[in-house]
Amino acid sequence: MEARIALVTGGSRGLGAEIVRTLARAGYDVAFTYLSEEEEAAKVVKAVETLGRKAAAYQADAANFDRAHAVVGDVQKKLGNIHALVCSAGIARKGLLWELTEEDWGQVIDVTLKGTFNYIHAVAPVMRKQKHGKIVSIGSINGLRGRKNSASYNAAKAGLVGLVKAAALEMGENTINVNLVAPGFIETTSQRDTPDSVRELVLSECAIKRLGKPEDIAPVVAFLCSDAARHITGQVIKVDAGQYL
Repeated sequence: MEARIALVTGGSRGLGAEIVRTLARAGYDVAFTYLSEEEEAAKVVKAVETLGRKAAAYQADAANFDRAHAVVGDVQKKLGNIHALVCSAGIARKGLLWELTEEDWGQVIDVTLKGTFNYIHAVAPVMRKQKHGKIVSIGSINGLRGRKNSASYNAAKAGLVGLVKAAALEMGENTINVNLVAPGFIETTSQRDTPDSVRELVLSECAIKRLGKPEDIAPVVAFLCSDAARHITGQVIKVDAGQYL
């Protein structure tokens, strides 16, 4: 059987790295991008290879349109046709709306929203030609509600909802499923400096009183990349312990 190939953006650490490992355990050869964490990327490659799958890491800024197309082209040559794309790359800049600089705003939109567009744009011809594909974008429950100190992040994640729904409609005739997973608060390295008061607030919002981990999100992504999810498209799936109900 031909190996299935997945491409994950932002796959060197945190949730992205866990998605890479989970897809490898599900039988995928996995390529992934990273911005600057070369040592972390090497560790993820080794983890995938230990699972008996092929891996390839690409240094790439998700906001770079041309680089996205170059990465997809190289994955096609080295590993084969891409069956699944997971857009996990994203950044945040905290601050009240009037405190954000134009640069802060632009960086978040460029990496999180435009970056997802870049990679969907790059894989679309491949998936349309093979008439099969799974695309999963990583959003956030904060793209579905207001939240103080994160206007640019909320706007970028909200934009992903519209992008995913439009892509699902446009690509459905080629049997391509496009969905979004919206996590709540997830314990990752980027959250290590989060004050205990914030964690307590999150727990007070959750129906199930526990903080999420990458291991809670990655299996849902892997499911949406599988044939078992063939009848699901254009959906926003919250994985948040009931934090936003």
